Amino acid sequence: MTTVMPGPGRRAWLLLLLMCSTQFLNVANISSVNIALPDIAADLGFSAATLPWVVSAYLLTFAGFLLVSGRIADLFGRRKVLTIGFTIFAASTLVDAVAVNPQMLVAARAVQGIGAAATIPAALGILTSTFIEASARSRAVAAFGAAGAVGFACGLILGGVVTGPLGWRWVFGLTAVPAVVLLALTFRFVPRDATSDLATGRVDVIGALTATSGLLGLVFALTNAARSGWGSPGTLSALIGGVVLLGAFLWAQARVREPLMPLSLFRRPDLAAVVVIGFCLFAAWVGANYFLVLTLQRVLGYSAGEAAMALLPLAIGGLIFATLAGRLLPRTGPKPLLVVGLTVYVAGLGLMAVIETGTGYWPHILVAIVLAVAGNSITFVAANVVALASARLDDQSLVGGLFNTGMQVGGGLGLAIMSAVAAGRINAGSSTGALLSGYQAAFWTAAGIAALGLLITAALRRAIASEPSTRTSGPTRGLRVLRRRVDRREAIDDRA
Repeated sequence: MTTVMPGPGRRAWLLLLLMCSTQFLNVANISSVNIALPDIAADLGFSAATLPWVVSAYLLTFAGFLLVSGRIADLFGRRKVLTIGFTIFAASTLVDAVAVNPQMLVAARAVQGIGAAATIPAALGILTSTFIEASARSRAVAAFGAAGAVGFACGLILGGVVTGPLGWRWVFGLTAVPAVVLLALTFRFVPRDATSDLATGRVDVIGALTATSGLLGLVFALTNAARSGWGSPGTLSALIGGVVLLGAFLWAQARVREPLMPLSLFRRPDLAAVVVIGFCLFAAWVGANYFLVLTLQRVLGYSAGEAAMALLPLAIGGLIFATLAGRLLPRTGPKPLLVVGLTVYVAGLGLMAVIETGTGYWPHILVAIVLAVAGNSITFVAANVVALASARLDDQSLVGGLFNTGMQVGGGLGLAIMSAVAAGRINAGSSTGALLSGYQAAFWTAAGIAALGLLITAALRRAIASEPSTRTSGPTRGLRVLRRRVDRREAIDDRA
């Protein structure tokens, strides 16, 4: 049966390609920079404690502005927000390329995260408004997700191929080019938003700034503690400031008329659990990727290109195991997949934690990578289904945004925690053995964070929707069944 698309079909598929390219660019940017981290550290003088800021600054501003960007897109137009996002992203990426010190690079990366946060919700909004029919929309969203996996692989290749012969600055310079091209294509092909399609209300920019500042304060406290100790004035002031700002954010969210993050949503046990699981999932993932790159290059002596090729199974495996999880989901339900996925994930991270100076790529490192990406991909798919099943029809976008925000926050804070743990070992010496000891401690920390997610999944048997959906005709119907169960529980709670 042929799906009929609203409007000219050619325009719809062109918009799909453009929006998928947006996702591709954002993910490729992350993986390409990871490969270049050792060269960036050597050139600009980053220490072991401060180098994680190159990643964390991007992730935390991305997380802090993700929800507010989606709200701005609904109020003022997705096309406008998408063009603004590309402009910010391209300009800040060029600043990254010419950075002369760590402070300049970290600041530009933070601005780059804001630009990325503007593009993703707008791109998804354009997709869902273009592909109205359910099956076509599902395929479009699936293509959007697959573009991220392909982008991760291409980013690794770009980082590996470019960093060696041309230098890390070219990684940023070449990333800015497609951003400018996508900006031009957006002006040319994305239709203007109709006034009747725009939402009404206000934007909680203060809330976004408060939450982001609080998170940055916590990350600074964690990284500074590794250098100066927990009792130093800088660490204590950042820690107290971060906690106060986050507390003020939560206090305000419970009282404002149109909150950025409605706390009432967390009364749904499914959603509360899955947001924490997503936090743990991405916290371990970002940290493990970061320290695996450093282990390959600084301990095992891989070049940037060799490290990129060694990590390609992360991208290829992501596509394979995400597809497999999608096929298994209607038969098993999400709970068994969450348990299996997180168990395999912990096993893969544990194997990374016992890498030694003489460890070969085959079989040890490759098996560790395959297990980690298998567990991560399976868990991500199942957690997404639980998150959407906990949402009513009128708040799916908001719930999806909360889930993704939780993951991004987990990535930033998780990397900071693992970096602080590693720096405590590395500061004891500068030898390869000291580096390896620090990296191993970071991997064990990642495994512990993933195990926490597993414990939450196992403990909340009644909270997580776990009944198999074998009686349904497919994943879409299974999702509707899960959603009806949640709505019935909430109706009973409301009457009580």
